[in-house]
Amino acid sequence: MMPELVIYNTVGFPDPDTFTEFIRGAGRYADVIELGIPPKFAKYDGPTIRKSYAVVSGNDSDYFELIRNVSSCCKTVALSYLDDLDLEPFLNKIRDTGVKAVLFPDLLIDHMHELDYVTTSVRGKSLGNVIFVSPSVPDSIMRSASLVADEFVYLGVRPTTGVQTPINVTSVVKRARDIVKGKLIAGFGLKDNSEIAQAISGGADGVAIGTSIMKILEERGTEEALEATRRLKEYVGSL
Repeated sequence: MMPELVIYNTVGFPDPDTFTEFIRGAGRYADVIELGIPPKFAKYDGPTIRKSYAVVSGNDSDYFELIRNVSSCCKTVALSYLDDLDLEPFLNKIRDTGVKAVLFPDLLIDHMHELDYVTTSVRGKSLGNVIFVSPSVPDSIMRSASLVADEFVYLGVRPTTGVQTPINVTSVVKRARDIVKGKLIAGFGLKDNSEIAQAISGGADGVAIGTSIMKILEERGTEEALEATRRLKEYVGSL
């Protein structure tokens, strides 16, 4: 199968109208769009995404209404953190927006004891689970957690997004590929086309990109961000 492209953007960034226009357009190219809902504590996000949280928290837009306005563009995944999250009301609101699945990056790292509760609750709302894993997750936990991923397993190759720590992307992905059952998407800091190619060669079924497209969207506007997304999809599809 052709490798998939997952695009991330914070809900309402850089402003509600631009966000809506970009997400609806990006749905023509991306296989999945992750919609980030600003958390109280963004522990695993790099400077660009942290900045986007600060930008959108200054407006009065309803995150869930914005998601509802774009959720039909393609398969959408809502992303937030479990810390200080009232899970059941959150899932009720998300279910009503039309998204397909949810992703909690801190689930296996900080809330492993709640894995069964969270994944069962998600499915109980007719939503799918996307499970985030990092290289620090032990093999046994990564293997068992991958079994409850309804959509895909998201491998974060670096500790945070948009921060270029030196790693061997191929090796990191290959280790996860040997463990994970089902679809594997690699992201969290893939810095260029070379690292995207390394992720695919390591066995990833696709890649997730956020920071680079968000920078273009904020600095150069919707049209150029969509063109960058189109080129990215073309490149990923060629691998």
